[in-house]
Amino acid sequence: MKNNIGIYIHIPYCKSKCFYCDFYSQVEGNNIEEYINALCEEILLNSELLQNKIIDTVYFGGGTPSYIDAKYIVKIMDTLKLFTSNIKEATIEVNPESVTYDALLLYKACGINRISIGLQSINDNTLKKIGRKACFEDFKKAYDLVLKAGFTNISVDVICGLPNETIEDFKKTIDYLMTLKNLTHVSCYSLEVHENTKIDFLVKNNYITLPRDDIERKMKHLLDTSLEKAKFERYEISNYAKLGYKSIHNLKYWNQEEYFGFGVASASFLNSTRYSNISCIEKYILNIKNKISNIIQIDEMDDNDLMHEYVILRLRLKEGVKFNDFKNKFKKELYTTFKNEIDNLTKSGLLIMTDEGVFLSNKGEDLANLVWQEFI
Repeated sequence: MKNNIGIYIHIPYCKSKCFYCDFYSQVEGNNIEEYINALCEEILLNSELLQNKIIDTVYFGGGTPSYIDAKYIVKIMDTLKLFTSNIKEATIEVNPESVTYDALLLYKACGINRISIGLQSINDNTLKKIGRKACFEDFKKAYDLVLKAGFTNISVDVICGLPNETIEDFKKTIDYLMTLKNLTHVSCYSLEVHENTKIDFLVKNNYITLPRDDIERKMKHLLDTSLEKAKFERYEISNYAKLGYKSIHNLKYWNQEEYFGFGVASASFLNSTRYSNISCIEKYILNIKNKISNIIQIDEMDDNDLMHEYVILRLRLKEGVKFNDFKNKFKKELYTTFKNEIDNLTKSGLLIMTDEGVFLSNKGEDLANLVWQEFI
């Protein structure tokens, strides 16, 4: 019996790098066509594996997939179609300053049916402080193009806790979201300061100030309330969807299902093993030409590893970990396996246990990192 699998495609090119970005990417680049050819070759080199799976989701991430010519996205989709006719959801991330109407039409024609567009904030001063090239006006124009191209499944990314951001600033961004036609999904992430990024330098040297944790929590609570009124369900700790529009691809990650990553710096999870590709475009291309594997890390996970990871991933979901699901997957009882952790977290008010399973309390959602630490 064939298993369903998701495909992640990494497009590592950007017009410029946002100050907070920790993903592998290259500003501009003169080897885009070579890279796309190598990526398609990587797909073909894995044809035997793909023929034994049902590919039902595709996700183009980056970098900035909309930065490259849309013909390359079409080529990748056409290559994947050699192995599937069952794609339910195909998503591409786009940035406001790089997406065009003609590109959107090509995306739609080749089978992409979901657009994820980065807004982050409607405040232009805030956008400049985090190195975003697009201004608010750029986003509005891009969103109109997405609608004009006929897309009806649209996700928008925002970030809370941005430099010098107030609750009122964030409220204005939320209020704007509520005016968007065909908005079906919202992802709201806290600003993460990764080591050696530009924003790390700016924070450490007091060039910018980030909101306090309690202010950021108030922002998220405000978002929860506003989106709930607009009929969005928070189905994952940072993701909200209207009925029928949860991200099928991203749910694979949180449900510990299989996915295959293609491209430089991509990751895969197959047969209880995690794989990571090399993080160098030039080396990636050369290896493909020489029929050398680009995998640089292989982590084989035993049942204990898988159980711990599964609980952490599932607790990100609003429904949490179900006793029956855990038993069916691992042939063990959840409470018996993690009695100490569950008892400690329920006593601390971070976890709630019912007859069906365990899930994060409101306090647990605010302090989720403390919960993850119990299961690491």
